[in-house]
Formats: sequence, structure tokens, C-alpha cells
Amino acid sequence: FDTHPNAEKLVVCTVSSGEEELQVVCGAPNARAGIKIPFALVGAKLGDDKIKKAKLRGVQSFGMLCSERELGISENHEGLMELPADAPVGENVRDYLQLDDSIIDLDLTPNRSDCLGLTGLARETGLINELDVSYPEITPVEPTIDDTFPVELGNPATCPRFVGRVVRNIDLHAPTPLWMQEKLRRCDIRSIDPIVDVTNYVMLELNQPMHAYDLQRLTDKIVVRQSAAGELITLLDGQEITLHDDTLLITDGSGPIGMGGVMGGLTTSVTAETKDIFLESAWFAPTAIAGRARSYGMNTDAAHRFERGIDWQGQVAA
Repeated sequence: FDTHPNAEKLVVCTVSSGEEELQVVCGAPNARAGIKIPFALVGAKLGDDKIKKAKLRGVQSFGMLCSERELGISENHEGLMELPADAPVGENVRDYLQLDDSIIDLDLTPNRSDCLGLTGLARETGLINELDVSYPEITPVEPTIDDTFPVELGNPATCPRFVGRVVRNIDLHAPTPLWMQEKLRRCDIRSIDPIVDVTNYVMLELNQPMHAYDLQRLTDKIVVRQSAAGELITLLDGQEITLHDDTLLITDGSGPIGMGGVMGGLTTSVTAETKDIFLESAWFAPTAIAGRARSYGMNTDAAHRFERGIDWQGQVAA
């Protein structure tokens, strides 16, 4: 790994293909010694382009180090695609990432919200084909700490079940396992961080939307209640919303911290510095959520599911 003699933004890398070491010129900002990345050898085809030996600003380059976009698996072109430290050098990246896969795009009617999760799809497929369905065994994770956070259900008719768990000492700088990132990507969900990725993965499998709060930013207790006209909330995406009087709210001692079944609030959101979280898994009545997101000009995966109805017994399993 060395600087390029004729270009400030390029570096000259020595890359192991598993069989030989080759010199490659690269301009990616995250190029550095020791990482494992997809490497397109001379002669490889990426889309319609065939990789050729090249001379870049006077230095020979034998291949190309690849981003996700260059591999055709996402639009991410901010840097090289970094693989886990245990990725086997020399293995075909197509096999390693199991890219020879089929993606089924389903068009569901609004009354079949049970099929918005993989378990529901498996159940329906089994019924149609008169086959037994094997569901994954969900073993409860025994708590290792006694910490809890109080929750009050101010309107049980619209939210009769709200379960949660305190999780401490989370490292948000740790990467999400590549297998999970890949499964999310194939469902058109971008990997964000381990907490968001895990909650999205559970949503896809069990059809149960979840939300994580930064525990240190929560005050007093969580109260689920109806909004008052004119209340304000700043959502995760930075929007400040003036609320109507028909919106289900998640609140704490500071005020609204989330629109129930739609989107969380910014004030208690998880950040890169978050160490402890309160993880929410709730059931909201479809009539309490239906149309609320659209009335504020929004559409979210959570609202899409809650307004159509989810399994009212699935919260603890999630």
C-alpha cells in the first residue's frame, strides 16, 4: 500500500488474489492495508465492461477493487465493499455472497397483511400446496440484568399491548453480519447499523415492526396516549409535525417521542454514541393507525403493516 507518485487522490495497492499478488491503482477513500474486498481480475466482466490491464497516471494496474455498485448489488459507490475479516481470500465473491439467488416480488391485496412477513408467507404457501410448514423455534433470551423501564397504556383500546426490554452495552460501531446485510438488501432495505438492521430483519420475518429508544434520553416513563391538537413532534427524519387530535402518541416526561405505529421521534433516537436502548414491540389497533401517516404526508413500513393489522400475539416472540 503506497501513495501514487503522480496523483494525490490515488493509491497503489498490493492485492492478494489467493494465487498471486498483483498491483492495483485505486481511488476509493476507504482503501487501506489489511482489509478484504471484492477484487475483479483482468478478464472479469462487470456488467457490460470487461476488466483490462491499465496504466493510471503512469502506474500499471492489474484489476479493479470493487464497490457494491460496481458489483451490481446496490447503488452504494462511496467506497470499496468491505468484507468480514474471516472472508476466505481467493474464493469467488459470487459464491461467497450467494448472489445466484431468486427474488420474488409479491403484490398483496390490503386484506392479506399476514403475508407481509416470511412466517405468514410460509403458512399460506403450505396451505395452498397442502404441505406441512416448519416454523423456526424461538427460544426466549433470558435476561442477564434486572433493568426495566416503566410503560403506561393511557388508551388500552388503541394499544393494549406494549412490551419492551432494556439492552445495555451495545457497540454500534460493530458491523452487522454480512449475511444479514445481504438478506436485507435483497428485500430492498439498506443496512444502517446493528440495531436498525436487527429490527428490520425481525419485521421481515415475523411481520412485527419494532423501535429502539436511546435509554439515556428517555425520562420519567413511557405513556401511550392520544394527541392533543397543536402538539409538536420532531420525527426521526427531521420533520417537525403539528399534530391533529386523532394521532396515537408515544410520550415520556419531555413530551411526544414517537407517532405510534408510524415513526419514532428524534429526541430519543439512537445515535452513534448510544450504549443502552429500550426496545419496543407493540400492537396498535388498525383503526388507530389507518390513514394517520398519509394525513401527515408520510408512508412507512411500520404504518403499512399496523394499519392493515398484524398478529396480536407476536410481540413477545419478536
